[in-house]
Amino acid sequence: MTEKASIGSFFARIWRSVVDFILEVKAEMMKVAWPSRQEIVASTWVVIFAVAIVSAWIFVADRASSILMTALRSVLS
Repeated sequence: MTEKASIGSFFARIWRSVVDFILEVKAEMMKVAWPSRQEIVASTWVVIFAVAIVSAWIFVADRASSILMTALRSVLS
């Protein structure tokens, strides 16, 4: 009988831990300073612009290295 009681108390402790965790998460989420819609839109445009610039740079570098390797291969063979 003590084995069943210990199993029951184990699950009760786990359940209480889960409930405490969720309550703490809720309390912390209330403290978060959420950005406004305008800030989110501005940040999104910055990210899109940065991704476009990096993508263009990678494309140019890849194309240049491809041309260089093709030229080296034709010179060396």
